[in-house]
Amino acid sequence: MINHEEPSFLESSSSEKLIFFGGKGGVGKTTCACATALTLSERHPEHQYLLISTDPAHSLWDTFADLTLPENLEVRELDASASLHNFKAKHEQMLKEIGERGTFLDNEDLQGIMDLSLPGMDELAAYLEIADWLQQSKYHTIVVDTAPTGHTLRLLEMPDLVRRWLTGLDTLLAKHRYIRRHFTGNINLDHLDRFLVEMNSSLSAIEKLMKNQESCQFVIVMLAESMSIEESIDLALALAERKMRVPEIIINQLIIASDCPTCSARRNRQMQALKGVSSRLKCQRFWELPLLSEEPCAKTLSYLWSNVLPFEECGEQPQFCDELPLKVEFASILPPRSVKLIIFAGKGGVGKTTMACATALRMRSEYPDLRVLLFSTDPAHSLADCLNQVVRSTPTKILPGLDAQEINAEDSFNDVRQEYREELETFLADAFHGIDITFDREVMEHLLDLAPPGLDEIMALTSVMEHLDGGCYDVVVMDSAPSGHLIRLLEMPELIRSWLRQFFSLLLKYRRVMRLPKLSERLVDLSRKLKSLRTILVDPEKTYLYAITIPTNLALEKTSEMLDSLNKLNIHLKELFVNQITPTSNCLFCRTLNEREKNQIDKVKYIVFNNKPITKIFINFNSGGMTNLEALGNKLFKI
Repeated sequence: MINHEEPSFLESSSSEKLIFFGGKGGVGKTTCACATALTLSERHPEHQYLLISTDPAHSLWDTFADLTLPENLEVRELDASASLHNFKAKHEQMLKEIGERGTFLDNEDLQGIMDLSLPGMDELAAYLEIADWLQQSKYHTIVVDTAPTGHTLRLLEMPDLVRRWLTGLDTLLAKHRYIRRHFTGNINLDHLDRFLVEMNSSLSAIEKLMKNQESCQFVIVMLAESMSIEESIDLALALAERKMRVPEIIINQLIIASDCPTCSARRNRQMQALKGVSSRLKCQRFWELPLLSEEPCAKTLSYLWSNVLPFEECGEQPQFCDELPLKVEFASILPPRSVKLIIFAGKGGVGKTTMACATALRMRSEYPDLRVLLFSTDPAHSLADCLNQVVRSTPTKILPGLDAQEINAEDSFNDVRQEYREELETFLADAFHGIDITFDREVMEHLLDLAPPGLDEIMALTSVMEHLDGGCYDVVVMDSAPSGHLIRLLEMPELIRSWLRQFFSLLLKYRRVMRLPKLSERLVDLSRKLKSLRTILVDPEKTYLYAITIPTNLALEKTSEMLDSLNKLNIHLKELFVNQITPTSNCLFCRTLNEREKNQIDKVKYIVFNNKPITKIFINFNSGGMTNLEALGNKLFKI
């Protein structure tokens, strides 16, 4: 049965549409995206639909399980690496020819850099793949399940990266184009020029569509929790700056009002968190989905939107009721003072930030002379929201002996670019005084724009070693990015080392032409820190990795996949924390949830996690603020 009133993204229109589902990790983006694609394809068999995932930790097929999909619905989980490989294979000859038309750098030099380094090329290839599908006009609607907030914003910033890359390639062609026109008078575009024009055309087409108010919309999914709400508001504002339409917000997993004390306490907390949210986001329509006793997947996805209702904030006032007590079973052993790096890893939305903050506070309390740094590598930082304090991109004092830092990778790398350009400008002014080397100058200026994807984040991550090696801190507690991005980040050092070797050989080969001691020194330092980081990551005495998950089938499966990837990197699990467990109750709904969660944990405990210790944290909603975090830290660990 369909509600009389429902969200606009479920309506059919004559125009092709692009629908993004995004938000903080763990809020139900994948479920909503899958249910939308399934609903549209079932209602409109005359149209073709495509559902894609841009999240490195894909879960579309896990959500559909064994469901037989309609013939008019295609599902694709984008493999960024495969997209990059296909892109290079398709355009390899073009790229080689562009390299051959470079300046004082020979073909071997340029090809070596290109093979390693085109910036964000894996995301770029995936982005252009979406653009290609749109231009084919094969699909009436494309539904996109995005990665958690920070990485979604980076995907939406892809046009800027693409333009920078295209500018770099165009610079390599500029001298040849100038000579051809000057000596032959030929002003026609050749095949390489047309290649760049076509690339730019694809970029412009998807950009235009994403800003089209009729054809594209972004649906934010959030939970009725303060951190999820704050991140959703930040996301809505960021999307508005990019001229993207955000007409609706889904509030997922709302507790249905009942006489159960546990349900009442949970709903009361949700209503308090949602108070005033509509006044902060006045341009959005809010819809609510209830928390269901059965995890939405497979056949139940077809009926998900039959449960959706308009959310009316003024329709209910939070009532006073007892808070849920903080309950932790099987507390973990507190890490010793000798540990150097404590990493909290897991799928988005499972509580990594909360656990990291609570652990940092407990370490500071138990070892008063220890200097502790709470460090976030997630582009969508949440430390400030969790601590209820300002946290900057440089170490910020929280308490005596405890600092916090939300690193800004892009800003840090922009500083390197600026320093490089200033050093290059000084060198060129001295070395080529009075000589016109316009084209060569432009090529050299764009060399750092050909840096490998993730170099900015790796540089930010290696600042951990700067803190430890420099003696500033005794231990770093890391709130990591969601699992898919974390794995990619930890795999990155090998690529970065290859790029550094290529760049060093370039600087050495042309040391008489291009003397850049500051840049060389910075890259040598980066190489040293990468080696130190890799050494400490694989040392189980120095690095403790805690996996955080929640008791859902999807989250447990993703945690298992994450641990397999970490094992291949020789980074091993210290312990598993299962968060947000439903407490036992006389309420039928709570008992059903608790039983479902217990079965899911038992199913994977021995098979997947090799009977590793599991610390269980029950839902209580008292996670934000110093007092609540200190209480959680005291419960999480025992001496």
